[in-house]
Amino acid sequence: MCWSVASSADGKMLAVVDGHGSPFGHVYTSMDFGTTWVTNDVPQWSWQNVALSADGTKMIAAGWFSSGNPTGPIYASTNSGLTWFSNSIPNSVWNGVVCSADGNKLMAVSAGTNLSSLGKGSIWILQTTPAPSMTIAPANGGLAISWVVPSTNFVLQQNSDLTTANWSNVINLPVLNLTNLQNQVTVPAPAGSSFYRLKTP
Repeated sequence: MCWSVASSADGKMLAVVDGHGSPFGHVYTSMDFGTTWVTNDVPQWSWQNVALSADGTKMIAAGWFSSGNPTGPIYASTNSGLTWFSNSIPNSVWNGVVCSADGNKLMAVSAGTNLSSLGKGSIWILQTTPAPSMTIAPANGGLAISWVVPSTNFVLQQNSDLTTANWSNVINLPVLNLTNLQNQVTVPAPAGSSFYRLKTP
């Protein structure tokens, strides 16, 4: 029985987990809008939850309640499910997992139980240093600069000469494109050279 499903922003990358109490559940992924599916090198478990980044490269899956054992592991992937790794989080009764759009923040929520060894419910967070990637394309006589919504805020800056340190903030505020979960800023086409970067405030 499929228990949880997740999708990239464009729907091309999909992930499904099954198990629902069985110790023989799997994590399945598709890279072609669900036309073909593959199992992954994740140990069999009762997988309950899965989440993906906007581009589908980063994933997190959680399992619990397998063969009388109410707890389960957390596994993550950074290459669209080709390989998976566990981490230092102890097995617990996981109720849900989420992934930021850029995949640099993963969160898992565990439930409180009546088992004294597990204690109360908790929230676990894995944050990695983001490496944003910008896209620049012509748009309506200007330039459209976009980047995936980051888990850390960034400010778009502009410079006309890389030999100086005269970077200035672009005053145009980014607009969120819900079709691809990217921030987008449109600026006039520069008369000469112009360089752009994302910088933490």
